[in-house]
Amino acid sequence: MIRELLTHPQELAWLPWAVQYFFFIGIAATGALIAVYLRLFHRGQYRLAELITLAIAVTTGIVGPIALSADLHQPGRILNFYLSFTPWSWMWIGAIIVPFFVVFLLAQFLLVLRENTDPDKLFKGFKALHWFNFNESKILPWTGICLALFAFGILLYTGKEVNIVQAQAIWHTPWLPWVLFFTALQTLPMLVKTWQRLANITENNACLTRIQFIALSGVLVTLVGWGLSETPAGAAFRSLPEQGSVWFTIGLGLVVYWVSLMLFTVLTWTNKRTLSPYLYLLLSLMSLSLAWTIRWAILMQAQTLPKYNIFINPYHLSWGFDGALGIISTFGLWITLLIIVWSLLNDRWFTFKGAHHG
Repeated sequence: MIRELLTHPQELAWLPWAVQYFFFIGIAATGALIAVYLRLFHRGQYRLAELITLAIAVTTGIVGPIALSADLHQPGRILNFYLSFTPWSWMWIGAIIVPFFVVFLLAQFLLVLRENTDPDKLFKGFKALHWFNFNESKILPWTGICLALFAFGILLYTGKEVNIVQAQAIWHTPWLPWVLFFTALQTLPMLVKTWQRLANITENNACLTRIQFIALSGVLVTLVGWGLSETPAGAAFRSLPEQGSVWFTIGLGLVVYWVSLMLFTVLTWTNKRTLSPYLYLLLSLMSLSLAWTIRWAILMQAQTLPKYNIFINPYHLSWGFDGALGIISTFGLWITLLIIVWSLLNDRWFTFKGAHHG
C-alpha cells in the first residue's frame, strides 16, 4: 500500500492555458515598460517605436487575460477573487493588478495615438480620438508612471506565483522571476524592428538594439546563475539532462535561439545594415519561441518532474480545448489583433505626424 502511494503519478495542476497567459502578459508588461522608458527618457527620438511597442503590448495585453479566464474554466472563479479578501495570495494580488494594468495600457496607447495623428486626416470613425481639448503630451508621463507601476506588479506577481511553491524544488529560486522577465523583454525589440522593416519605417532603433542586448545578456546570466546556484533549485536544474531527452531538445532549441538573436544584435549594432524582411520575420519567430519555450519548460514540463513520488509524472498534449486547440486559438486571436492594428497604423486609416517611410 505504501509502495503504491509513493509511485502514484501526480496530476498536473497547470494546463497549457497558463503557459499562454504567462507568455502574453509577460510581453505586454515588458512592452509597457519599454514604451514608458522611451517616453520618459528618449522623448521625441523614438516616436513610432513607442507607438508600435504599445500596439504590440495592447494586443498581447488583451489576449493574456482571455487565456487566464480560460485557465480558470468558469466565470465564478474569477468573481470569487473580488468577493474574498486574501492579500497573502499572489493569485488574488494578480486579480487586482491585471484589470488596472490593461486599462492604463489601453489609455497610454490611445493617448500616444492622439499625440501622433492629425485630426484632419483621420478616418471618420476615429475622429473621436481627438475629442475634448487637452494636451495629451502633458498627461502621458503621469499615465506612463502608473502603467509602469502596474507592469512591475504583473512581472512580480507572475514570478512569485510560481517560485513560491516549495514542493517543486526547481521553481523555488529567486532566479525564476528574472528568467521570465528577461525572456519576455527580449521579444519586444525584435518584434518592433520587424514591424519597422516590413513597413519600411526608417526611424533610428539604436535604443532597441541596446535593450535587446541587455535582455539577451540577462537571459544568459539568469539561466547560468540558476544552474550554478548551490540550492535545491540549482541541483534540480543541473539534473534536468537525466530526466529525459525532451530536456535536451528544449536546451538545444534555447541555445540555437539565443545564439542567433545575439549574433543579429551584434551585427546590427551600428544600425547601418539593411537585411531581408524575411530574416527579421524568422528572428522574431525565434525570439517568441525563446520566450514561449522557457515558459513551457518551467510551467508544464517541470510539472512532470518527481515531486511527492519517485517517477516522472506523464503528460501528453491533447488536441482538445485544454491542449493544442487552446494554444492555437490564442495565437490565432493574437495574430488577428495584430493584423487589425497593423492595418490601422500603417497609413491606411491613420496619418502620423512626422512619420518617415523608406
